[in-house]
Amino acid sequence: MAMPTAAEAAAKWAQALPASQGRYIAGVNAVTVAPGQLAARAAQTWATNTAAAVNKFARNSAAVSLQDWQSATANKGAQRLASGAQAAQPKMEAALSRLFPAIQQAVQQLPPRGDIEANINRSAQFARQMHKYGQQG
Repeated sequence: MAMPTAAEAAAKWAQALPASQGRYIAGVNAVTVAPGQLAARAAQTWATNTAAAVNKFARNSAAVSLQDWQSATANKGAQRLASGAQAAQPKMEAALSRLFPAIQQAVQQLPPRGDIEANINRSAQFARQMHKYGQQG
């Protein structure tokens, strides 16, 4: 059997993938342990492998030109904004329902506005409160 060209293989993949939605969903439903739980168990392996891949990361990251990144972002990523926002709206609402009260509480605890030093202190205090919020998970 002759090896297909890269263009032929890519075209076949792009044509066949949308028809695989049922198999994709069946595969997702067949998973018995949350992937995040398995990933958490492998945290040290991840850290070791990440450290070992620093040079590869730098090389591959630097290989993407500004023009290529802009083109992919504008022509592929932008097309997915609306569907992504719609799908993520409940998760965003849940996050904001926790964040907004934390912001209000932090603001209520701030000292009054004053001169530049007082305002810098006020800003730093707010930043510390938001950092604590972020550390809570």
